[in-house]
Amino acid sequence: MNDLPDTFGDGEDRGVTIKEACEILGYSRWTIERMIRRGELIAYGKSKKKRIHLSSINQYRTVSRAVADREVEAGREIKRVSKRHKKALKQLEELLK
Repeated sequence: MNDLPDTFGDGEDRGVTIKEACEILGYSRWTIERMIRRGELIAYGKSKKKRIHLSSINQYRTVSRAVADREVEAGREIKRVSKRHKKALKQLEELLK
């Protein structure tokens, strides 16, 4: 997906509708609403006029990617430890025979 500019030409933060935010993030409208309530996305306006700061969406995407990368790496480390644990357990069982 193309990265959208965070600001207009005058430096003001660009706002997108909830529908646009859904398309950018790939989430449902209700998920976007929950993210706003939890403070994960910064929005302004009321009801149908609500807009979400594009910089907030870009920041969320960056943070969520970093978290996902850490979770993948943690999963890999667990697999490495599990393999070593299984090998050590097998060796211990052989010694006890």
